[in-house]
Amino acid sequence: MKILNDQKNKQSGFTLVEMILYIAICSIFLTGLVYFTWDVVYGRIRSFTHQEVNQNIRFASKRISYEIKNASAVNSISANAISLEMSDLARNPTEFQLVNGRLKVGYGTSGNCPVNSPCFLTSNKVNVTNLSFTDLSSGNSKNIKFVLTVESTGDRREYSISETVETAVEVRSR
Repeated sequence: MKILNDQKNKQSGFTLVEMILYIAICSIFLTGLVYFTWDVVYGRIRSFTHQEVNQNIRFASKRISYEIKNASAVNSISANAISLEMSDLARNPTEFQLVNGRLKVGYGTSGNCPVNSPCFLTSNKVNVTNLSFTDLSSGNSKNIKFVLTVESTGDRREYSISETVETAVEVRSR
């Protein structure tokens, strides 16, 4: 009979030590989950920022190279602007210039992006910090070197990305 009474007196449940152990295990798991989620979110933002800078510098450098290659001549060249003479009258002159941290391009005197009202070539999510043109022509060869630096506009240091491209292009059309 005594055995039955002892089993009735035992209550089912957790002891204090078991409860503390379970709470500690859950806390460690949830902390790891929160840190993992933060890393995924910030990694995604860093990736988008890097992609934005790369797309802008690639597009701008390819566009400048294309226009220089297809130019008939170089009208004028300065530290941060270039004016190209084009054989297509609708696109003559074609000008690239750096204005307030953004690269602008103008084609001809009328149309969608005339020289007097040029269009942006880079997005407002990046800042062009350096655009320089140098005339490397010698003899019959007309060569233009340009350096383009694009940075992200984010104010946080971990999202600060800067890319620079330096290219020399020959004016092919004559």
